[in-house]
Amino acid sequence: MASGESWFLSLWLMIMLVFGTLQVILRNVFDSGMDWSDMMVRSLVLWVGFTGASLATRRERHINIEVISRLITAHGFSRFRLIYVRIASLIISIMLLKSSITYTILESENQMTAFLGVPTWVVFIIVPIALLFMSIRILASLILDRPLEEEKL
Repeated sequence: MASGESWFLSLWLMIMLVFGTLQVILRNVFDSGMDWSDMMVRSLVLWVGFTGASLATRRERHINIEVISRLITAHGFSRFRLIYVRIASLIISIMLLKSSITYTILESENQMTAFLGVPTWVVFIIVPIALLFMSIRILASLILDRPLEEEKL
């Protein structure tokens, strides 16, 4: 799954660079542009960000509760630190998943478009998808007691 995510991440990043550069050239050289390009690039930033966050979860390089994690380590509970961080991360990701599903459903009902006729819910669908993968990966690392993928140098 990670290679598929990496492939999509690379593709979306390339599309962002091409259309961002093209838009700058069109505006500065030809005094024109593509009205929809800015919104598409913004939408792809969301997709790149959440896909990257999902990939970071494989190696447990996601955002964690650093202050509490350090307090636990300082008080001699370092053995439980990773378990606590994983449980807290899982709870938070599930809560965010639930909220993002609700928001995506509401977006699908309002029938607004983001750019070129693409519905806003299609732009936002990456959020619940990424949070679902993140939740599954955090749960798996909690059960297996190790990251799903080790750091590569």
